[in-house]
Amino acid sequence: MINPRPQQSRERAALAAVPKTAYHAIDQLEAQASAAYDGRADGTGGAASATAAAGLARDAIHSLESMQLELTSALIASQDRIHAMKALAQINVQGLASEQTIGLLLGKALGLTESVVILLLEGEEVIASNGQLAQLDEYTAVTLESIRLAPGSSLRSAASGRAMIAALDPDGQADRYLAFFRGEGRSFSTTDIPVIEAIVSALGVMLAFNDLHHRELERAAVEREHQLASALAQSVIIERPPKSPVIDFFAKSVPASLTGGDFYVFGQTDGSIWFAVGDVAGKGLPAAMIMTRAVAACRVAFLAHRHASVAEVMRRIEDELFDYLDDVGVFVTLAVGLYDENSHEVSLANAGHSPVVLVRDGVATFVPASVPPLGVVRNLIPVVSSMILNDTDCLVVGSDGLAEQSNASGEMFGYERFRQLCLSASLKPSRMMGEELFDTIHSFAAGQSASDDSTLVILKSLGEHS
Repeated sequence: MINPRPQQSRERAALAAVPKTAYHAIDQLEAQASAAYDGRADGTGGAASATAAAGLARDAIHSLESMQLELTSALIASQDRIHAMKALAQINVQGLASEQTIGLLLGKALGLTESVVILLLEGEEVIASNGQLAQLDEYTAVTLESIRLAPGSSLRSAASGRAMIAALDPDGQADRYLAFFRGEGRSFSTTDIPVIEAIVSALGVMLAFNDLHHRELERAAVEREHQLASALAQSVIIERPPKSPVIDFFAKSVPASLTGGDFYVFGQTDGSIWFAVGDVAGKGLPAAMIMTRAVAACRVAFLAHRHASVAEVMRRIEDELFDYLDDVGVFVTLAVGLYDENSHEVSLANAGHSPVVLVRDGVATFVPASVPPLGVVRNLIPVVSSMILNDTDCLVVGSDGLAEQSNASGEMFGYERFRQLCLSASLKPSRMMGEELFDTIHSFAAGQSASDDSTLVILKSLGEHS
């Protein structure tokens, strides 16, 4: 019978001889090589070579182990940064940059960049900070000096590599910078730049939203003031036309924007009715401000010179407005008229205003201007047109926004079409006639927005006079 014990002993010995580590294997190889050279003439040199080779192998393994430790540490640091970047990404940068939100972001950035201090500057003032702030003044001075030396740089190094200063908006108007500082003996490297750029981008977006919000608030405040001023300006022409047993008035003004430069004014005295229709060059609030002054000038002239001629009243209005219009470089077209309730005669002076259409005896004709608009040439005496309104006769004084309204294809309604429209609608009462003119032009526009204000005043006889 075979005894198994010697076999088991050999297996255990062989198992014990298997090296457990690379260093153990090298030790075995070194021992075997030395034993192989024992007793040979060159044994001493061979053993020394084996020992040297074993030493080199040990050094190589040690270097590999050190590299493995460094890679492991770098991997752990990278994982930490990834977690920190995820935490940074969870901050809502598309909201308002409150002090709390900025502080939270700077706190995350402090860990991400392994900094001891982070400063946020606007101009030369630190508006937010995080970290060890005992030497805040020194950090601030280093930052400002670095910006001064390289004002156009989006990212710069300072303090012997211990600081990185980034411009938050290098191409914009905002003068903001983010400064990162590390402790003594620790410098930033190129591997830190992507993280710094990500932080700068996140904070830049947050502050951009903040700037946009503040600009919208300012715009809204200006818009509210604009609306108030426009409402006040527009209110000066919201007046009812005068009542008369022999003449019917229609008056309506529609500004192209919130308010405009078109206006109409009435003044009534015993047996006479003054009226004026004007158009200030330009649109919006500036034109409306000039319009209020023109309305006031007309009202004063109608009251103070109610017994004067139409030409004299026009001159008084011009005297009041000319210097002001000349200073601001604006002109005003103006038609001024006087209706005599006893004679049914209309006297009209036209300073550059159109369209003015007289419908009489079934014929519609333009009443042309005889002098330029107010503010162009001073002291020109206008030609006064006189006309009697009988039966269905009417006088239509519009503004150029009516005749020059365009449709979507760019076609203009036109003055000739306006004249024909006045004729076709002239048999209707003044209000119906006026609304028909507005509705027809609105339908022609077919949704195209008005490019100018539209104003219309109609004087229409109420019947046959003896």
